[in-house]
Amino acid sequence: MPNSSIPAEAVSRLRLQLMALTRRLRQEAQDDELPFAQLSLLASIERADGAATPSALARAEKLRSSNLASLLRELGAGGLILRAGDPNDGRKVRIRLSGAGRQVLDAHRLRKDDWLRAALAGLPPQRLELLLAAGELLAELAAAETPAVHRS
Repeated sequence: MPNSSIPAEAVSRLRLQLMALTRRLRQEAQDDELPFAQLSLLASIERADGAATPSALARAEKLRSSNLASLLRELGAGGLILRAGDPNDGRKVRIRLSGAGRQVLDAHRLRKDDWLRAALAGLPPQRLELLLAAGELLAELAAAETPAVHRS
């Protein structure tokens, strides 16, 4: 049963804290050669592990097909993705990362990981342990399926 007694202020504070961390991680990756939308799409392609189709990517990234097509053209022109016909359905196209696409995505992640590692190194051991445990809870929270809340 959901806990409806969580104070609105606590929920708001947590949201703001998560947003601040997300912003900081994006700032640390400002030297990326690609815009965030392209990096996010590369990550979605990687997560699909060879099964990425344009329609699945559009759903995962919540993009219109025209916006997705533009991003895919840009990534293709940069040699970051490869397209191949689906072996089971000739009408479908599968998209995967090229070696260059994987390198770009890995470099992007490494920049953020380097900043986070340095920031974590400054924490006392007990707080570091607590934060790392909270990371597991945050992953569960991100994966939670909850009914949409509608306000009047």
